Amino acid sequence: MSGALAERVFAEKLERTGFVNVWVGGHRPFGIEDAALMPLFTHEVIEVMRRTISVDHQERVATAVIIKASKPREGGAVRG
Repeated sequence: MSGALAERVFAEKLERTGFVNVWVGGHRPFGIEDAALMPLFTHEVIEVMRRTISVDHQERVATAVIIKASKPREGGAVRG
């Protein structure tokens, strides 16, 4: 439930800054090993996650969400 609220708030913020056609979807859970492939997480952070998150929860530590939006060009046309 809190994730859905955060997604809605994020979408509203995009709209307030001028984006249109905001779409939120494409939810995909990912685990520690998926996170290890992303440059956002350092080796040290991954090791802390492996040590502190129980094994039965390591396959789903977060959910990736795809958000798409368009920014209108000047004059009203929407960029694709």
